[in-house]
Amino acid sequence: MMMSTKQELLRATLTRYLGADKHQKTKILDELAANTSMHRKAVVRALKREQMRDPLRPSRKRGPKTRYGPAVTAALEELWEMSGMLCAERLKPIIPEYLTPLRRDGMWPHTQETTVLLTRMSMGTMKDRLAGFKKARHPHGKSTTKPSALKEIIPVRRGPWDNPAPGFGEIDTVVHCGSTLLGDMAYTVNYTDITTTWAECAAQLNKGQRRTLESIKAIR
Repeated sequence: MMMSTKQELLRATLTRYLGADKHQKTKILDELAANTSMHRKAVVRALKREQMRDPLRPSRKRGPKTRYGPAVTAALEELWEMSGMLCAERLKPIIPEYLTPLRRDGMWPHTQETTVLLTRMSMGTMKDRLAGFKKARHPHGKSTTKPSALKEIIPVRRGPWDNPAPGFGEIDTVVHCGSTLLGDMAYTVNYTDITTTWAECAAQLNKGQRRTLESIKAIR
């Protein structure tokens, strides 16, 4: 029996149970225990909870109260778009740099409460919200990335996000395939310098090792 069915049965029996004498209550408890596969003490506690429940009071949703509502989410998305869709690690530290001129020039339509909550948003929460923004814009993106042991062989910088000296960058390939990965297609090898944000691109046909190496040499 599902929990919701058990609760319905308990609620339906509660009035009869409260008006019964001791002998009848014992019989009702035995019936409920047999029908719900619950221990008699568990049935007693469940009936007590139903008795204390106010039918006029709306049921409270379990879990933590939502702290960052739609207004804060909208403000974050606005700043994210202004920043060129930066990741959370880069966007969070510079939010005050955006807010200062926007508020000074009357271009920030959000309330003080929303603004304060936005500045207090944790890194984890911000990552989750930004992931939602990206998913909404690219719900069916294609990927040609496959699992590889290269990341265990080649040192990969994963942080911290304090800028290193110029010359350290992020590199990736982007496929221009439309909605299918069948056949030959164009790729772009993208390199972005972490410190200067200088970007270089090289186009190539397919994603073979020789062509990709040529693109990287050209970028260098």
